[in-house]
Amino acid sequence: MHCALSLPACALAGFFRDRQGAVAIIFALALIPLLLGAGAAIDLGRAYMVKSRLGYAIDAAALAVGAATTTDRAELEEIMLAFFAANYPANELGVPATPVMEINDSEVTIYATAEVSTTLMSIADVTTLTVSAETLVIRETKGLEVALVLDNTGSMGTTKMNNLKDAAQIFLDILYGREEENDLLKVAVVPFAGTVNVGTDFGFLKSTFDNDDWSPDDWRGCVMARGGERDRNDAAPINNTTKWDGYLKPSDRNNNWPPVRSYKGPNLDCPVQLLPLTTTKSTVEDKITEMSSAGITHINVGLVWGWRVLSPGEPFTGGVAYDDEDYNKAIVLMTDGENTFSSSSFGAYGYLSDGNLGTTRSNTAESRLDSRTTEVCDAIKAEGILIYTITFQVSSNSARNLMRDCATDTSKYFDSPNAATLTQTFRAIGKELSNLRIGG
Repeated sequence: MHCALSLPACALAGFFRDRQGAVAIIFALALIPLLLGAGAAIDLGRAYMVKSRLGYAIDAAALAVGAATTTDRAELEEIMLAFFAANYPANELGVPATPVMEINDSEVTIYATAEVSTTLMSIADVTTLTVSAETLVIRETKGLEVALVLDNTGSMGTTKMNNLKDAAQIFLDILYGREEENDLLKVAVVPFAGTVNVGTDFGFLKSTFDNDDWSPDDWRGCVMARGGERDRNDAAPINNTTKWDGYLKPSDRNNNWPPVRSYKGPNLDCPVQLLPLTTTKSTVEDKITEMSSAGITHINVGLVWGWRVLSPGEPFTGGVAYDDEDYNKAIVLMTDGENTFSSSSFGAYGYLSDGNLGTTRSNTAESRLDSRTTEVCDAIKAEGILIYTITFQVSSNSARNLMRDCATDTSKYFDSPNAATLTQTFRAIGKELSNLRIGG
């Protein structure tokens, strides 16, 4: 090729043409490891996802086997395979091998592997990755009493309430396994808002109770908070001073009745009736299905009734003694917000203007509700009852801190910003409580 430049300039131009060719070769050679690196990142990410799903599946299987009362090996194998298949469907990413179960005295170990097909890593002749997961539980040797204290306030709405119900179902599936009844497992459900519904068979109301005060409706089971410090303890009601008033939302400009409607009346914002301790899974499931959202948030009120259903004393007597070494007791408290008390809201302390918290200022009243929540938490923990706390889509740092401090320790506080983490949280607590039943 002819060069119109001077000889030195022509030589320099030729040098750069040679350099461009060299760069192209180097780039081509470097592209291969770059592609392999990118492919490895993608494929390893997929493998991690499969490993996580595999872990969930064998956790569920192991806990179901651990909770089963049968000792027949074939029946335990059937339980394991059913729960593994339910939690790792065949159409999911990764082809799992049949899980392997080993039972050594009270210990149940389940191990499984899965093959994950690669994408770009196949360039380097790596066509599959093998991931594995293993879990260990100890078969049940102790009893467990657990109260689910669940937020049923208006802020839960429909979507969050459905998220809660789905997560609670997974919790029950882990605790009960395939069993409908388990004499060593008792579960209570305490739905709460600004009050708690103890049921109309409740026989510890003050002597001033008159159902005609609710006419043309009937009292539906919600109660007011007791005076003094009795709203923060599980002391049995022994006289008129220590008994409860029925919850009656007055007829006024905030709630004009009669007539009674779905949006007004003496029982407005009264949640569904609590469920005392029961050994029957379907009874618990039915109660969770029944829950709906309405009303303000008084966390301390829900928590103290969660304590009362676990208490061996009245008004509920289904709980074993606090010092019974054959049982553990636990409360799982879930809320989607902080304590609320505005000028127009009505709950277990009446209207804010009633001054039943020693103030008529909203901020001060809410602060006092927080303080009472802390007092109840401390009193429950002093009885040896474990407390797990969950915040669901909570933006308030003060609410998160309140629940973190309420938990038995920081490992038992869970912040769930979305439905997926709420499910993971109930799964984790269910697994821990299952192992607690076992290991003591």
